[in-house]
Amino acid sequence: MKNLTLFFSLFISSFIFSQQIEYKEKKFYVDGVHVYKHEITKTLATNIEALNLYKKSRTKESVGGFLLGAGIGLVVGDVIKGLVSDTEYPSGFTYVGAGLMGISIPVLVGRTRMRDKSIELYNESIKGNSSKLGYNFDMKIITNTNGIGLNVTF
Repeated sequence: MKNLTLFFSLFISSFIFSQQIEYKEKKFYVDGVHVYKHEITKTLATNIEALNLYKKSRTKESVGGFLLGAGIGLVVGDVIKGLVSDTEYPSGFTYVGAGLMGISIPVLVGRTRMRDKSIELYNESIKGNSSKLGYNFDMKIITNTNGIGLNVTF
């Protein structure tokens, strides 16, 4: 039973580490299969640095999009208010909206670079795990608070 469990765990782990991520036409592809944005974090979970960069890019995208939308909403709302009423058009809402739109630009600028860097980091990390023709064997002794263990990679 232990041998069977070990075999299946090694078999499944080989599939986990062999997934290449591609980003084209605003879609993620893992080994040629379309994967949605919220599912890509499960794939990136094996590489913490790539996952953190991807999460930062998603945060920048959310915050920048919110600032841009709020700015556009304030400007459009003030324009409509100026058209239908007798108030003076460029009020404070227009200036605040323009400021929010201006602030959103530097926030949104680096998000694609961070996303591409995270995918590149992940793909670089799994290249070492891909199987090669011939003999590929590595054995390490691992120690932690629970004890001593043996890590065998082939």
